[in-house]
Amino acid sequence: MALTPQITLTANLESILAGAEMGGYLRITLCGSGPIVPAVPGTCILADATIPKLVGPQVGSTPLSIDLYGNDVITPGPDVTFYEVAVLDAEKNVIQAGNYRFDGAGIIDLSEAAQIVAPYGFPLQFLKVIACTGAVPGVNYVAPGARLIVAVLYNGTILDPADWSSVGTAITLNFATEIGPDGTPDKINALCVV
Repeated sequence: MALTPQITLTANLESILAGAEMGGYLRITLCGSGPIVPAVPGTCILADATIPKLVGPQVGSTPLSIDLYGNDVITPGPDVTFYEVAVLDAEKNVIQAGNYRFDGAGIIDLSEAAQIVAPYGFPLQFLKVIACTGAVPGVNYVAPGARLIVAVLYNGTILDPADWSSVGTAITLNFATEIGPDGTPDKINALCVV
């Protein structure tokens, strides 16, 4: 099994009354993988990814510290997963929370980490509709350039998830498309993260 670079996330929790110790916790949750089981290829499946993990309590002025896999080594693809990091007080009440993306390896101080604001686990500018290629009429198509297929559109209408499946950029429809009476083929597009 190959060793995968890891992030060491540190956080020092203090009160707004400068220097007053909180004795608080961090709650860390991997988010954004949707229906795909997240994994670190060649290393492991992240079987408890969506279950929040509690770190702490902070004792004195010693910062909290936890090892995490960087989002850049977690599948599904780059720019999809993110960590929700919540700050909890000594009674485990959530005080505040933010979304973060951690890449590479090394130590990251939470007070210096940039938050992401897209609630989908990927910046919206990476969400695009891609015209699929494949035989018409047919059932097998490809969404070239897609990293993650979110939905499939049939003649502009979003298909029910039961009507299609995908592996990577390959899409299989559960029905055959047609060529219309005017000779125009049905259009298959994919809403994708690119």
